[in-house]
Amino acid sequence: MKLTKQLFATTTIIASFLASNIALASDTSSAQAKNEGWNVPNVALGNGLTNEEQQSTLTLLGINKDSSYNSFIVNGDDLVKYVTDVPEFTSASKAYSSAYIVRTNDGDGVNVEIVTPKNITARTEANYRNAAITSGIFDADIKIASVRVMDGSGALAGIYKIYDEVDPATTEEEQHERDQNREVAQQESSVTADITNSNSGNDQFSDENLAVAMADIKLELQKINDKLDKMSADQAKEKITTIVDKELANQQLENFVTPEQKEKIIETMIAFQNSPSIDNEQLKEQLNNLKDDIMDNGKEFLNNAKDKLSSEETQGFLTNLWNKISNFFGTLFS
Repeated sequence: MKLTKQLFATTTIIASFLASNIALASDTSSAQAKNEGWNVPNVALGNGLTNEEQQSTLTLLGINKDSSYNSFIVNGDDLVKYVTDVPEFTSASKAYSSAYIVRTNDGDGVNVEIVTPKNITARTEANYRNAAITSGIFDADIKIASVRVMDGSGALAGIYKIYDEVDPATTEEEQHERDQNREVAQQESSVTADITNSNSGNDQFSDENLAVAMADIKLELQKINDKLDKMSADQAKEKITTIVDKELANQQLENFVTPEQKEKIIETMIAFQNSPSIDNEQLKEQLNNLKDDIMDNGKEFLNNAKDKLSSEETQGFLTNLWNKISNFFGTLFS
């Protein structure tokens, strides 16, 4: 189950209390990668890794010496091209965090696991997942790993690079649409990461709630896109602002988002409304899958935790903790 950092800490407390009572990766050519396509896993490794670190990263990502897979190297140029929310990157920049993608069945949605959560400081599973979906990556299992403490930008660039290398655009128009969708994804990644980081340590905040809010905003915009197209720019912005306010309120996030951050969300959603993604029916399906997965995981956690808290002794000791967990997920299921 994919959980937020806050939820991970909570489950660790419960688990601790109940426990006493119950061959080097090589960079394949683009031609080889395209021939293999999505039939095998694809890995993007940071160019800053040593040979030993590359092998350790592959192991973390579930790749062994007998595995068949495509490998790519993410360098400074890739960081500049793909991670536009970090303007400090240059061609000389080094990437360390790495990504793994394997395609799954139609309708499975995008699932993300950060294998080394303590080493990825600025991007969450929900952050990677939303970025992948908005940019056009559907039905895939994604793993993120870093042997060093990094912000996670190398892995994000790796996701985009794998997509472009394995499934390249066939026309200039398609490439332009991809670039446009990716820019929206990067805007969204930037503002959601900023909101998450600014609420770090606040146990009342959940980036899962934020992911649901962002998904709901986009789904609402898809529903009324035809009407928005007929409005003036000012009228469209006013309508989008109303939707942003409503969905943030639905997830009880009003007090965790500053006016400046809300304005960035609005700007991002205006860009989304003007991007090719707005008309993508598959995107609608993926966003609904994202929401359902977050809520199903939360319900499963609550049910399992409730069962384990059934003993009289445990109930008495963890009453406050249980209430806190229930409140944490309350906004997702109410």
